[in-house]
Amino acid sequence: MNTYHLDLLQKHLKKALERYCQLCDFSPDRQYYSNETILSQTKEIVQQYIRLFQTLNFLDRQTEYYHHGFIFTYQETEEEITASGEYKEIIKLLLEAYQQMAESAFKDRFFLPIHVQQINSEEIQIIIGIVTKEQRRYTISVVAHQTVYPSPPTSIRNDRYHYLVELLETYEPEENGSLESFVNSKGLSYVKIRKDSKAIFGSPFYHHYLKTKMIIVLEDLLLSTLSYKEIAYKNGFTGYYRLYRLFHKIYDFPFHLVPRISLKN
Repeated sequence: MNTYHLDLLQKHLKKALERYCQLCDFSPDRQYYSNETILSQTKEIVQQYIRLFQTLNFLDRQTEYYHHGFIFTYQETEEEITASGEYKEIIKLLLEAYQQMAESAFKDRFFLPIHVQQINSEEIQIIIGIVTKEQRRYTISVVAHQTVYPSPPTSIRNDRYHYLVELLETYEPEENGSLESFVNSKGLSYVKIRKDSKAIFGSPFYHHYLKTKMIIVLEDLLLSTLSYKEIAYKNGFTGYYRLYRLFHKIYDFPFHLVPRISLKN
């Protein structure tokens, strides 16, 4: 694991939980969602992303990164937060982040994603979850998940891989042809791309490109009602079999092990 992979994980987790919150807000049954249901469903989201990152060798397969999920409820009218125990400081950080975000959020939002990070010399804690606000009341609930990662032995400066990320975001095999011709059209060295990709991503550029597409597909598997074939075409695969082969044959991440949360709601 390096800092790039951890940044990538946080980026996609935050995006997935924002989408989950939007689904909850647009649901006519949102007032019936219990904190326990939200805790269970968001835990599934967090754990599925960690599992995929382990499958892709972005995270160590033998390490347990998910530590704990918890719910904290308080009244907005309380003058001060009365949390206690080992999560007291984390809850304060989460609520401070929420209060900053709530000022600019639409007034009809009852579900908002929340995220804080704590770093020390030994580990990186990422706490991510949902803040829910009961309708017609002043009750706020924090539904959060604590994950812990060992500090990477070396960090990667953003400017070292920034240009590779830009290439990943613009490369489309069906439009750009071979990777080598695409790289040459950008005035870059194909040999350097291969070397930097292996050093930073841990795999050749094209293989990493496919891995990042899998991360995007995971969001649709979890949080859309699209069929597998529709997901394949939406994400730029020329056919369902190509998507199936990537998930089932190459990386052994079967679709049936990914819960279709949107289909259950």
